[in-house]
Amino acid sequence: MQSPPEQPSPIAWQTLFFKVLLLGSVAALVLWLIIRLSIVTAPILIGFFIAYALNPIVVRLRRWRVPPILALTVPVLAVLALAVVFIIVVLPNMARELVYASQHAPARIYNFILKLDPWFLSRTGNRLSSLIHYDSLSGMMQRVAAEMFGPAQTLIGWLLSSVRDVFVAIGNFALVLIVAFFLLDDYEKIVKGGADLIPRGDLARVTRVVKRIDSVLAGFLRGELLLLLAAVVCFTLGIVLLEVPFAFVIGPMVAVLYLIPYVGVVSGLVLCVVLSALAGHSALTSAGIAGLFMGFYVTDLLFITPRIIGNRVGLRPLVVLLGIVAFGELFGLIGILIAIPILATGRILLLEAVEQYRQSAAYRGEHAGAPSLPPELGD
Repeated sequence: MQSPPEQPSPIAWQTLFFKVLLLGSVAALVLWLIIRLSIVTAPILIGFFIAYALNPIVVRLRRWRVPPILALTVPVLAVLALAVVFIIVVLPNMARELVYASQHAPARIYNFILKLDPWFLSRTGNRLSSLIHYDSLSGMMQRVAAEMFGPAQTLIGWLLSSVRDVFVAIGNFALVLIVAFFLLDDYEKIVKGGADLIPRGDLARVTRVVKRIDSVLAGFLRGELLLLLAAVVCFTLGIVLLEVPFAFVIGPMVAVLYLIPYVGVVSGLVLCVVLSALAGHSALTSAGIAGLFMGFYVTDLLFITPRIIGNRVGLRPLVVLLGIVAFGELFGLIGILIAIPILATGRILLLEAVEQYRQSAAYRGEHAGAPSLPPELGD
């Protein structure tokens, strides 16, 4: 007598449910701790990203039999040198231009308003300058400058009035470098230790998924850093040559904005054109600014992104934009730092889950008590 087919045990599904519940709880707890301790975790996360980006350089130096201490210190010292150059050379110029802008922007804006008077008068019968007085405009700009810089209007005065903030910034910067250095030193040990904690039966699958995540995040992070560097150099030099006011401030700002899909390139273009118009430049200069932005955008689409970044994280630009905005609104700076890694990891895990489901007996209709699909229907 043939025994009846065995019924599928619910224990496997219960085990899977509790695994997912446990992992979700741990992830939620870790996220809560990261946000709750953001004053510490933000520098640690930045240090982790720096170590993650520099690790291939350290590995390459070790393969070239560079002494271990040099293989670790040279990349970190390079980052430190760039930061020092930024603080000593770039930051003072930016501060001076911001102070200059706060002092001279009202006059430039009012001169632009006076140029619009004939057009405004012919259509409304009133002069635009009669509606917007210089004193009120200057007072508003001074209030905005006071909010940005405090009572001091010079760089030294601003630094002296914010000694505590300066020391906090220096401490955070030192913490970033220390975290990056020690993570670079123990990177392989951390990876091996994490692999040793994975159940042996799941090791192959987890390793495959982690490698996919690592490949995507590494390509994105290193590619975005190269894209940011190229954007800073290109936009700053182009804006300087086009004589757009406050070029050393606007150039890096526009480069950072450019990394935001869709919104960045439009916002940067509008900002530069408005500043050029306020400075009294001709329409030819505005056309040159538009050509600069369109030229870099086309170069990025045809060469930089496909060859250096690839498909980034495999996410649509709109998803990236909404993710950054949503995570930034919910979690502040920490949310902006973790938005792309979480979205990329979630996408890969979702694709992995769908792939596992399509290979399961339940999807193919092979569970007990159900007839198998005919070949022509299963294709």
